[in-house]
Amino acid sequence: MSDDVLWPGFVSQLFRLDGKSALIMGGRGALAESMAATLADLGCKVALASRHGDECAEIAARIESRFKQRALGLQCDAAREEEIDQTIASVTRELGELDILINNAGASWWGLPQDIPLSGWKKVVDVNLTGTFLACRHAARRMIPRRTGAIINIASVGAFLSYTPDAGQVVPYTTTKAAIVHLTQDLAAQWAEHGIRVNAIAPGSIRTGMTETLNDATRERLLSRILLHRFGEPMELSGAVALLASQAGSFITGHTVLVDGGQALG
Repeated sequence: MSDDVLWPGFVSQLFRLDGKSALIMGGRGALAESMAATLADLGCKVALASRHGDECAEIAARIESRFKQRALGLQCDAAREEEIDQTIASVTRELGELDILINNAGASWWGLPQDIPLSGWKKVVDVNLTGTFLACRHAARRMIPRRTGAIINIASVGAFLSYTPDAGQVVPYTTTKAAIVHLTQDLAAQWAEHGIRVNAIAPGSIRTGMTETLNDATRERLLSRILLHRFGEPMELSGAVALLASQAGSFITGHTVLVDGGQALG
């Protein structure tokens, strides 16, 4: 590295996303809002899309008001290819060329594996795995001609763990999240020659609506496996999102960043 790039402020400048546009699939809830705020705070225009378009629109309005960046809320079923294609087309029409894609859409099905109906299994696979692939594919078709782009897939610490029935009955969820880790590696290898970086973030147990609904015994079991002995906060994904979306992570591709408080080691 030449000395002429090592000037005061060069690190913070690497994280800037001024003039960039991003789409967050699965754009409702605390995690999505935290990621959208992170991108907007760095100068990025943001679109949030999910089946609950009204909730995405509410988040987008808050982002636009607080960060003075253009934000859109869109309705999109992450399991329907035609809706994904239409959503990406809408983003490029309203915000400009798509620079960043975050795949945050997710579904789960609770139950013992011997009791899970095929419909439940397919629902989780269609949203978590197939939906992630389709969004990546449609985004890449627009990124490849420009030879640039950053894709971030949201996996889970569950991709690296196996639960006993008393700790969790979420085999379709953990299986698809593990598949996302490998899909991320494969797409990174396929698209590196086009200047597209593909990475994943694997959150641990984050303090969201789901963790708040757990009974005391399940919460204690979860906490006992987290080395930092607490649940994470949604904004604690911000550092990983900023790194992987920006030039600060320009030499990182094909990796999954665990943001789990040491849960995978617990």
